[in-house]
Amino acid sequence: MRFIHPLIIFLAICLIALAFKFLQPLPNTGTDTSFLPKPQYVKILSAGHHATASGLFWIKGLIGLGDSYLTGKEYAYLGHVGELATSLDSLFYTPYYFVGGVVPIQSKDTSDYSVMRRATRVFPEDWRLALYFAIRLANGPYQQNAEAADVMRRYANSTDTTMPKHVKTIYRTFELGAMKTEIALTTVLEDCTNPAFASFKSSMQTRTQRILGYNPRIKNDTLEIIGNWIENVMDRKVHPREAYEALLKLKRSTDSTTAKTNPDSSNTLN
Repeated sequence: MRFIHPLIIFLAICLIALAFKFLQPLPNTGTDTSFLPKPQYVKILSAGHHATASGLFWIKGLIGLGDSYLTGKEYAYLGHVGELATSLDSLFYTPYYFVGGVVPIQSKDTSDYSVMRRATRVFPEDWRLALYFAIRLANGPYQQNAEAADVMRRYANSTDTTMPKHVKTIYRTFELGAMKTEIALTTVLEDCTNPAFASFKSSMQTRTQRILGYNPRIKNDTLEIIGNWIENVMDRKVHPREAYEALLKLKRSTDSTTAKTNPDSSNTLN
């Protein structure tokens, strides 16, 4: 009887070895299939050396990312590695900065969200980390403009001299992205009459163009008309209500590539 258990174990090992030998290879999906343990298990196994374990897993993640560039495979676990590393050591700054800057802003995998939410809690004064996260939220699969605005609103009155002026007011762009066209257009025209935004004429023009459904990088006559309306409102040459009615007519329809424009608007502005 004493040989039965070892025999059973030996047979089980043989069966597993045979299974692996004759196992059909899985199709190549073009993605990395790394295994990552859960943070709570690593905390137990690291026996209190959380910072060391955090660094080791982060190095492993960077190696995997580097290999993906060389092999052409997609490394889809940077957010997960960042989550593991920062869960073990929340003051480990590098993963926050790296995840925020490297993860594609339109990626459907949102594993990086929890990492960047932790970043804004642990380093609340770091506007760069917040900006990375806000842009990701606004352009991610759920287009969370309202949350992006909340992330950046705290920096509106920041005294940090390294922060560009447009970053201080970028929360307004995210707020407008969360609104319907009519409300967003009304809001941006109100901002145009606010002396505090007098030096942001170009930004106001770009925001309005985006609100009306245009890409400011693709130049056309309608963009120039929109810009002229905003410039005249900011220069107090036309009333915001008049501009609102004219601009709303320029809204780009979803089923056409060219919006209809107000035939009288160009005469009014030139």
